[in-house]
Amino acid sequence: MATGLGVLAALSLGISGPPAGAVAGIRFADLPRKGQLRITTSAYQLVLSRKNGAILSLVDRAANKQLVAGQGGCMWGAHAEGGTEYIGGCSFSPKGSRRFSYRWDPRNARLTLKYTRSSITATAVVSASTNYFDVVVTVTNTLQKVLTSMLVPDDLAGNSADVTAGYCPTFLPGIRIPPSFFKTTKINIYNYPGRYIWADYLAFDEGTGHLALYSVNPDPSPIRPVEMGFVRTQPGSFCSDSHFCITHYFDTQISDGARWTSPLIRIRIGETVDRTLRDYRTDNGIDDWPSVADKLGAKAQQYERSPLIKADLRKNIPPFADWGAQLHRLPSPVLLHPVRYQPGRFDEFAPDFLPPDPSVGTMADLRTMIADAHEHGDLVMPYLNVSWWNFNSPTVHRLLADGGPAQFAALKKDGTPQTVTYPPFTGYVVSAYTKAAQDRVHDLMDQWQQQAPTDCYFIDQLGARPWLRDYNPASPDSLSYYDGWLKLMAPYASRCLMVEDGWDRLARVFAGFHGGLLDVQRESAEADKVFGPGNWEPYPMADYIFHDKVLMYQHDLADQTMTTDPYTLTFNVAYGFMLSYTWDGTTDSLESPWLDVVGSFQHALGPLYAGQPLQDFRSPAAGQTVTEFPNLTVTANWDNTKPTFVAQAKDDSVTAGIVTGSFDGSALSAGTHYLVVTRTSNDVTVHQPLGPDTPISVRVPAGWTAAQATWLGADGLTHTQSGSVQGGRFTFTCAGPQPGLPAPTYHLTRG
Repeated sequence: MATGLGVLAALSLGISGPPAGAVAGIRFADLPRKGQLRITTSAYQLVLSRKNGAILSLVDRAANKQLVAGQGGCMWGAHAEGGTEYIGGCSFSPKGSRRFSYRWDPRNARLTLKYTRSSITATAVVSASTNYFDVVVTVTNTLQKVLTSMLVPDDLAGNSADVTAGYCPTFLPGIRIPPSFFKTTKINIYNYPGRYIWADYLAFDEGTGHLALYSVNPDPSPIRPVEMGFVRTQPGSFCSDSHFCITHYFDTQISDGARWTSPLIRIRIGETVDRTLRDYRTDNGIDDWPSVADKLGAKAQQYERSPLIKADLRKNIPPFADWGAQLHRLPSPVLLHPVRYQPGRFDEFAPDFLPPDPSVGTMADLRTMIADAHEHGDLVMPYLNVSWWNFNSPTVHRLLADGGPAQFAALKKDGTPQTVTYPPFTGYVVSAYTKAAQDRVHDLMDQWQQQAPTDCYFIDQLGARPWLRDYNPASPDSLSYYDGWLKLMAPYASRCLMVEDGWDRLARVFAGFHGGLLDVQRESAEADKVFGPGNWEPYPMADYIFHDKVLMYQHDLADQTMTTDPYTLTFNVAYGFMLSYTWDGTTDSLESPWLDVVGSFQHALGPLYAGQPLQDFRSPAAGQTVTEFPNLTVTANWDNTKPTFVAQAKDDSVTAGIVTGSFDGSALSAGTHYLVVTRTSNDVTVHQPLGPDTPISVRVPAGWTAAQATWLGADGLTHTQSGSVQGGRFTFTCAGPQPGLPAPTYHLTRG
């Protein structure tokens, strides 16, 4: 590829003012002697090559930082199927058979770059605004080859030594990348949409200089799959040594004679990451999607207060018929998530889930369980998988008896089916455009609705699987794999759909995302593999974009992410995840104080952060983060083994956290205390689900001169302690759990 490296450009063009009719505040200069085209605004200066339109330099003027120092290619590039020839803007020039020309439109602050040759033509339009510019590329392919990818823009080179942070939407809730990553050799390119890239967005900081690049492609436009990431290659190549690159290219299928236009690529300069994430949300129409409250309606607060309880029916918990006698042991309300209830072993017969395996009950037993759960105020969400069908499932056997897997499977280009193995089973990746798949999904969803209606339905794999090409003839084109699934599942949005992992477009239809960074790192050290150990940390990118559109959970099946340790609890509250727990009869998990922790914290804090937009996330000191929701501030102090946090409602209705030494201004006994305090104008409750007994001095409503604490003791009797209020506080001894007994809840009332 051709390369072009610029030096820090002068920040003033030395001209008196814009020509008549020009957009105010945006200046253009054509500088033949320097071989440059310059666009200058108050926020940035963009320098392009007069020879071929390549970006030579991009400067954040407020920070006086050169954010882009050249391109590995030019404004656009292409890859042809089966070819190795360079195709792109750098092969053009003002003279010769590959002709480059340009035109500036001052009335619209628009620079049009034209590339003309006999075998391919392209137009790149650069539209300037005060703090961003847009790029749109249109290509007409007459190469007699299929173009399988389009780089828009081709690799942008940054200065490795100057980067202070990068931001990548890899795993929920997102990743912040420290400077060390940009000094390693790493090709970090993954495809959107999927768990590895869940939004078409990248950003980095150079101190007070900022750049974000993303596509503007709002729904209902078709999804444009893209390969993107940060790259630093072996020494001696362009994206190495003193540079790294942002790579961004669209997966395409541009046949000979076809015309293709890219989505609008927006490059923002000088705005912090939280602002550009909100810009991405606004520019892509996500603001207008249904909120959690819209999707869940009258039950929204019930969901917000409900921790997820994974109920694994193959781990010695009772069959469905006996759940009614056990549900009182759960901290209602909860979201019950039955798994491994289907016939055979897990995954063995997907997509055939009903009737349940005889060992766990009949359809009548299943209906009884759902009724019992509702009687306790609980919600039910069964596990389903509709996009991967086991070779051995009755559905597959029936369909293969009538023909080949092309009836339902996503196909490779050679016509063979896409398959995936989840040991010990192998299955077909399903194409949502096939009639067989559509019929089976409709039948399954209607079977549940008619025979055993539940509150939600969890759809495994659909939000986690990386995008793939589907050449099934039923598909409108090879790029529309996920558009088909969105269309197929949309009619069931009112039934509360949740999905494994998740990506931005799914937040329009689905009510919950399950999975992310904590899961993949604990299960397989995936974040270390992707970024390198020590080269990543969680950052709530997803919270800025769609936290008010979906409830976010840890992985629905992974025991490693259940809330049974202080780090997981702190992570979930600080990053806006719901709490999860496993009902496991093998270890009698319902006797653990962690079940009380999960219920108490979710009940108190859930309505304050679940489905709420993220307002701010900051790190005021090393090892500390502050998360702001509209009515909640979470201050976390991170330690790999002993993190602590305090979550404070802004209306003072709740104070909760993991604390040592003191809590809300009250000195505590030695040890770690898990405390939840709730307040109304007439009542204060204090609960310590985990931790040693401690004296505690609790703030009470103004005007109280005396108070009494009432609680149910381990002896089964109601106890009361009365006393005076000193300095607006009432002091008493708060007990924690005892062996085999939950911690008491203290009700403080005016004495």
